[in-house]
Amino acid sequence: MATVTIRYRCPVTPDECPSSDRRGFCAVHQWERLVPERVYVTAEPDDAPRTGAPDGSGPRPGTDADADGVADARPEALADRPRDRPARPSARPDPREPREGTTAPPARQPPSAAPCLALVLAGALVPVRAEGQGPTRLGRDAADCAHVTDLAALDQLSRRHAELTWRAGRLYVTDLGSVNGTYVDERPVTRPVQLWPGGHRLRLADDVDVPLVELDEYGAPR
Repeated sequence: MATVTIRYRCPVTPDECPSSDRRGFCAVHQWERLVPERVYVTAEPDDAPRTGAPDGSGPRPGTDADADGVADARPEALADRPRDRPARPSARPDPREPREGTTAPPARQPPSAAPCLALVLAGALVPVRAEGQGPTRLGRDAADCAHVTDLAALDQLSRRHAELTWRAGRLYVTDLGSVNGTYVDERPVTRPVQLWPGGHRLRLADDVDVPLVELDEYGAPR
């Protein structure tokens, strides 16, 4: 007879987080469900007692009990006996409930309808503000571009060059009266023009390409 044991581990850091012999959630990454990783098979000796004496003098299947009260081995008699039911597993703890000595994890915010986007300007990511947070402005004096280190060298950009705004879940770019203009797919922007990652090419002035990319949950371009 063999015993099969399954170990469940955290999918994030399986070597560091504690494992478990039952399904559930990681004690460290409380939002991660444990996954089965290893199966151990242990052989056990078959030393269970056998029915009947070695010489065949004991009761045989299909016969009634003898005068000494030996149990009837017929299938009909076995079917009437109550069987031991396995114990039900305990209820799985709710991961939303804080454990003793720990603080409750922050509630997850529902995902917004618009994706998380960013512009690549002079090798730096300029995050696009979400809908309802105001426009994202581009230019040498724009606060959204203050972290771009090589921005001062782009003297062909105006101080207030262009801005991106959301309208009903769609992203638009508008030129702010720049000297050298704003272009989408090599066409000058004279009115708000819609943009989408991978679908349009945004260019500021003569040769400053500004790709629009979508960010993953870690803030890196997809």
